[in-house]
Amino acid sequence: MQHLHDDALTLLALGEEATDEERAHLEACPRCSADLDSFRRVVSAARLAGASHLDDNPLAAGATAGGGQTGTLQAPDSSVWENIHRELNLDEELKPDPLSAPAASSSSAPASSTAAGSGSPVASLDAARRRRRAGAWSAAAAAAVVVAAAGTWGALGTLESDPKPVAIASVELSPLASYSDTGSAVVDELPDGERELVVTSSSDAARGYREVWLLAPDATSMVSLGTMEGTEGHFVLPQDLDLSKYPVVDISDEPYDGDPAHSGDSILRGQLDL
Repeated sequence: MQHLHDDALTLLALGEEATDEERAHLEACPRCSADLDSFRRVVSAARLAGASHLDDNPLAAGATAGGGQTGTLQAPDSSVWENIHRELNLDEELKPDPLSAPAASSSSAPASSTAAGSGSPVASLDAARRRRRAGAWSAAAAAAVVVAAAGTWGALGTLESDPKPVAIASVELSPLASYSDTGSAVVDELPDGERELVVTSSSDAARGYREVWLLAPDATSMVSLGTMEGTEGHFVLPQDLDLSKYPVVDISDEPYDGDPAHSGDSILRGQLDL
């Protein structure tokens, strides 16, 4: 079964009346019906958020309710439309920013006298419907960007990437005698300010279990961060831990003997480049 294009679903969510073919397909296709419901929820959220914002700040709409005073909306950067285009996976023909030039009028498009082809009417729109919808989509897109300029993108979801951890130290771990594993250790500063040590190893083999430590350079003192399951471990560092005093990352092979002290049998080790 060929599904309705995202462009068609977007226009239906914005209020355009469905054709008989589209209506029949939506009744028979749970996937497209669910996608349309999802698009409609986004449009509804945007409209509600936009109305709420304009109630709080009438000048954002361009005029007060009774005084005719006008305000000015600042056009968003073209990257806003690029994010919308990418997130909705729209056609390349819709890639240009609708606010970068006056939207084309649908009435200026010549009428089509022939069908676009002999393919399925559900799989694609004919040339006439594409031209008719182009004007409506450009207007809808411009309206969406104006809503964004009014500060309502939060209702549509965050289009920009979430803050990423920042690596503040790292080291390639080297195997100790009788081991051949390789590995690495990275200290990330998380968006909330916490520090996390991410340790990887080419193998999870051990006679007992693997434990991750931070050692002083002379190995006279150390801090256990916990056991490592598999080939990757994530460990949140204590806030008061001074990495300059414990810069050495160590993975040890610990026996099941109930002794919490380091076994003295290290598999991988390396000093962070602080």
